[in-house]
Amino acid sequence: MTDKYEKTMKLSIFEGALYTFSFNATQGFVYSTLAMEYGFSPVVLSVIAVLPSTAQIIQLFTPMIYKLIPSKRKAIFWTSLIARSSFIIIPISMLLEIKSYKIIVLPFIVFNILNSIVGNLWTSAMKNIVPEEKRNRYFGFRNTVATFAGLTAWVLFSIILQFLDRKVGLLIIYSLSAGIFIYTSYLLYLHSIPETKVVDFGISAVFSTLKNKKFAQFLGFVFVWNFAIQFAGPFFSYFEVSQLKVPYSYLGFLNVINSVLAMFLYTFYGKISTNVGEKNMIRYGITLALGIPLIYSFMTPSNYKYLLIIDVIIAALGWSAINLSYFTLLLKISDEPSENFISLHAFVAGLASLIASYSGGKVLSAIKDIEFGFLTGYNILFMIAFILRIIALIYFIKLNLGEDKRNLRFTQIAYMIVTRRF
Repeated sequence: MTDKYEKTMKLSIFEGALYTFSFNATQGFVYSTLAMEYGFSPVVLSVIAVLPSTAQIIQLFTPMIYKLIPSKRKAIFWTSLIARSSFIIIPISMLLEIKSYKIIVLPFIVFNILNSIVGNLWTSAMKNIVPEEKRNRYFGFRNTVATFAGLTAWVLFSIILQFLDRKVGLLIIYSLSAGIFIYTSYLLYLHSIPETKVVDFGISAVFSTLKNKKFAQFLGFVFVWNFAIQFAGPFFSYFEVSQLKVPYSYLGFLNVINSVLAMFLYTFYGKISTNVGEKNMIRYGITLALGIPLIYSFMTPSNYKYLLIIDVIIAALGWSAINLSYFTLLLKISDEPSENFISLHAFVAGLASLIASYSGGKVLSAIKDIEFGFLTGYNILFMIAFILRIIALIYFIKLNLGEDKRNLRFTQIAYMIVTRRF
């Protein structure tokens, strides 16, 4: 590995940390507070919340970007700069007292569409930059640093929203995030990016990836899984803020617990995932993630304090395993040119997320006023999400991806992880 790529790997860790800090302003209780400030409807709230996933549809056309900007390095820089600087629209709109929610959602749309292209180009570049034998440890460490940055953001944002007027707090948060976003584009400009090996820019080249049977099977799971997680995904945080009235200080505390656990787990999982196998790690993570919508199905204003603590622990254990191993598994089953595989994967994930978010928003609009004992329409929505995740887990277990590790049950995987006996 050359020195320039070693430098790029270090820059990528720093860029990832700052990006995560700013990106958190578009998620969770901060985004939910913005939605409340501008009166988003359930459908608008849901669709905008999952734009990071749905905008991946545009990645299908990523290889064509090379026709406009042949240099991958320049393509990454310019698309990221336009995408991330668009968030300056939000604080400007607040200062000008523009009340239209349509103006507020505009940067979310621009950011997520263009940033999905950046993600595709960056992923394919990192496959060539980071040696395969170092990927689990490297991305485990990168995710740990990014998680710490996210922790810092959650603490700061919760303090700002807890003690300042809501509008003033949002103005400060989005001004800070917009400035950092722009700086991260400069850090991407400093990356040494190997140029693309793509020679066929047509849509047919992207769909030709389906000849890879393992990848084609995996795409089926991608659709089912993304539908399952995005059906109710946007409403977890909104439920906390608008229905349960959870204090921002407590939400910040919960995110600290989640982030601290995730930092440890990314490092820990990164060291053992090669021995356990990516598919087994994902199965373990999905099984744990089943508990999240189940917990919210029975959450009320009287019991949320302890249920949310259980939730963040389960979320850290499950999602850390999924996030780390999912990315590695995708790279492993993708051939060259990887841009085409990553583009089609993103298209399927984005399409599923778009359908799921719209469906979830429509369902909630229809049932949000229902009350059945202590259960509300939100609780019923989370029950449906729980069933969808079970379906996704069953689908994943049945996949045959030609993995070199034998398929294990959840209890076997957990035992291996705890005892480190492989």
